[in-house]
Amino acid sequence: MSIAEYFEWYILYIPKAVYGWGLAAWLLVLFVAVLWRGTKDGLRLAAMFLLAEYVALLLYFTVFIWRNTGTREYALMPFWSYWAALKGARVLAQEIVMNIVVFIPVGFLTGWMQKRATWKTTVLTGATISITIELLQLTLKRGCCETDDVINNSIGCLMGYWLFLLTKKMV
Repeated sequence: MSIAEYFEWYILYIPKAVYGWGLAAWLLVLFVAVLWRGTKDGLRLAAMFLLAEYVALLLYFTVFIWRNTGTREYALMPFWSYWAALKGARVLAQEIVMNIVVFIPVGFLTGWMQKRATWKTTVLTGATISITIELLQLTLKRGCCETDDVINNSIGCLMGYWLFLLTKKMV
């Protein structure tokens, strides 16, 4: 599956309410938060709500949309997908990139929601969310619980934190 096909599939399965009512609700939350709490506190509050919504979507797409396979699948050896990708497994290379990209918003929003954001607390938050997803996949027998997913998600979270640092200077 190419990255373009992945995003087409992703958009196809996003609940329709997210596009219409979800966007309108979050714009209202942002507007009220900024007016009610001031710019910095309002941004922090809005980031908290947006992160909760984003994590809910992540759970939906990584756990709850999948059928129960009947078996617990796991790959606990770190960097196995990297080695396979280096040997030519193109699908795994795309999965690595997608797992990194999908957690960039987590790092970005986590940075905004903390009063004194550090890369350590941001990556720890992202890793905790990722580990929760992986354990749910294992427990509910939906998908494959992989150490590499946690590593990739943590890298994406760190990239999101760097993006936060860049945008923080503009606000």
